[in-house]
Amino acid sequence: MKDYIYNYLENEPNESYPDFFFEWDNAVSTGKKPGFYEPEELLEIIEIYIIQNQIKRAMHAINYALRIYSDDDETLYEILLILNDFERWNDLLTVCDQFKKDSDVWIDGHRLTALLHLGMEDESFIFFRKLLAKYADNKEDLSICYQAMGEALCEVDLFDSSIEVIQEAINSLDKDINFYWLQLQCYISLGNKKKVSALSEIIQKLNPLDAETWHRLGLSFQEINDMEKAIEAFEYAQSLGYEPQEVLMNLIYVYGRNKNLNKALEKSKEYLNLNPSSYIITIMAAKLNSKMKNWEEAVRYIDDALKITPGEEPLYMYKSNCLIHLEEYKKAKSALADGLKNTKDSQGYISRKLSKLNKQYPDY
Repeated sequence: MKDYIYNYLENEPNESYPDFFFEWDNAVSTGKKPGFYEPEELLEIIEIYIIQNQIKRAMHAINYALRIYSDDDETLYEILLILNDFERWNDLLTVCDQFKKDSDVWIDGHRLTALLHLGMEDESFIFFRKLLAKYADNKEDLSICYQAMGEALCEVDLFDSSIEVIQEAINSLDKDINFYWLQLQCYISLGNKKKVSALSEIIQKLNPLDAETWHRLGLSFQEINDMEKAIEAFEYAQSLGYEPQEVLMNLIYVYGRNKNLNKALEKSKEYLNLNPSSYIITIMAAKLNSKMKNWEEAVRYIDDALKITPGEEPLYMYKSNCLIHLEEYKKAKSALADGLKNTKDSQGYISRKLSKLNKQYPDY
């Protein structure tokens, strides 16, 4: 929900906030008691306040929600997730501490995360060992504790400690692919390609036919600049039916990084067959063609891009340059004239380029 709300608030004026937010805000501002609100409405109110950096009002809404929906575990968990997502560590710890006496494993996991992010390492490790004793008879809860601790240690750049904690989990609990993913992320951050490769083999064996697993492995190899393995993983993810546009976007990138321009262009065409209105991939296809000196194809893709965004000034310059390579000087000047007609030429680049071409090629 966080990304949705953030984009919503960034792109819309205040008047577009939901009506229930204004009703709540007005009640709080005038000292009145708020009326009835659904849990989902309260969660949205909390997020809006946090994005606006009105933390006192966010905490007021949180306390209200926890009081009104005291028996609704899902509302509590969503509040904890919001505070975690927005990195409100002190506030997260405050809410967790309200449930010290009867906390469950999810609350304890958030408390661990908050302690570590607040730099309270000694306290977090003491608390972690208490949790291992508390949930000793429940392997599922122990797994959650280990994952919460390992992930939080990784997030605060204590990679070696995270690896050590997760290794303890691997040695004492049933195999869980999430443990290996956590270790993999730590080794990526440490730049240890050998360990990344070894862990990726374990993950592959645990989930050999899962498209998302292969896509994540592709992203992991991409992070350590192993483009050959990234290509292999993304191609396998595509063959297993992973989200076509997302995996194709990554394949275009890694093939380009690997200097395999033909394959990058091939994947660009596949992408555009699925989504012909993609400006980014259209431009990418144009650039790939120009790198391979396929000037006519580059012009074709630039024209497609201009249909999508006719006011984009650099495209007219780009098209003109490609036409010059084809020795189509009249068309090159015509492309710039179109640019003057369809854009503001804010920096004057198009008019200066056209003036230069008129002097260079007066007969065209």
